[in-house]
Amino acid sequence: MTTAITRSGRATAVLLDGLRTALPAAFGATLVPLLLLLLPLAPEVVRPVRALADLERERVGRVLGHRIPAPYQVPRGGWWRRFRIVARDPATWRDLVWLVSYGALSGLVAVFVIALPPAVGYSLTMPAWWWLLPPGAVTAFVEVRSWPQALTLPFLQAACYAALYLWGLPPAVRGLTLLSGSLLRPTDRARLAARVERLTETRTDAVESHGAELRRIERDLHDGVQAQLVAVSVRLGLAERAFTADPDAARAMLREAREGIEDSLGGLRGLIRGIYPPILADRGLGGAVHALADGRSIPVAVRLPEVLARPPAPVEAAAYFVVAESLTNMTKHSTARHAEVTIDEDGDSLRVVIRDDGRGGADPDGGTGLLGIRRRVAALDGTARIDSPAGGGTTIEVRLPCA
Repeated sequence: MTTAITRSGRATAVLLDGLRTALPAAFGATLVPLLLLLLPLAPEVVRPVRALADLERERVGRVLGHRIPAPYQVPRGGWWRRFRIVARDPATWRDLVWLVSYGALSGLVAVFVIALPPAVGYSLTMPAWWWLLPPGAVTAFVEVRSWPQALTLPFLQAACYAALYLWGLPPAVRGLTLLSGSLLRPTDRARLAARVERLTETRTDAVESHGAELRRIERDLHDGVQAQLVAVSVRLGLAERAFTADPDAARAMLREAREGIEDSLGGLRGLIRGIYPPILADRGLGGAVHALADGRSIPVAVRLPEVLARPPAPVEAAAYFVVAESLTNMTKHSTARHAEVTIDEDGDSLRVVIRDDGRGGADPDGGTGLLGIRRRVAALDGTARIDSPAGGGTTIEVRLPCA
């Protein structure tokens, strides 16, 4: 009994919360014929319906425990093209079906919810006053004509009302929620189209990121290692010419050439670390992140699970570079006094979160650091969320699929 009361109370709360969309949906259902008439003239008439559907997606997502993405195709171009996009979009017609069905059914359920509790009280008090009214004025299931009827039928009626409220309301509200979820979620075709569009975008980002990486390597080789090797070659040539006439000068040139070779080797090692850090192969992601945190001018806390499965090499490298780039941006721009790096497993994904208590205000679309993080993550079909309110610090959350 306690469970039934709890479930019906939760269902009532869900239903009352749904009135924010149910009442406009009931009103909008009466305007569907007008919307259909205006759609060829002004495709933008669907905007209020889509805004209401988005609000319902957010509410249903909270109830069901998972996000329901919006499946709309964005209308672009002239009037005729916008109309064709809106008219051919299955989400437009599913929204209208949802508007009519949800508006009608939710109103019906809401009437029962509002009427049943007073009806229970009405039935329970009926034996106290039925005899004061004219014959036939008060009824339960049948007209109450005698005291035996007054002491039995009203209580049976109250029990039926209470049972309907306690055991009928939760499945009715659940059905309304599932109805909204099924009509407002993307269809398989829409999900496939969105998937193809995302893969196209990530492929473009991956190609651009790969090209930028190649240009960086070429620039580092040309401006760094190659210039150092040319200088070494010049010193060796001068030393060879001066070896007989001035052995001391030749030895000095050889020492300079050896130092130049050591600098070149250091540049090559740095270049290799920029491609795939050897520390990942030696110590894994946890050890590499600890090394990154230890080299900062402010304290950086690292939180790792006791056992962290080794992700695939591309995912491991991407997570390492996300942490490295985030901590570099934090050191340069955030004026933070403390930072935190959290790495854990979330199902088949690797989750990386970097937080700081700096000034915030980071623009995800400005500069190259955050954009580079997004491109690197998108190339592996991952997701990156950047939250940086002004004065509230910066949080970067990355999820990388490991399956």
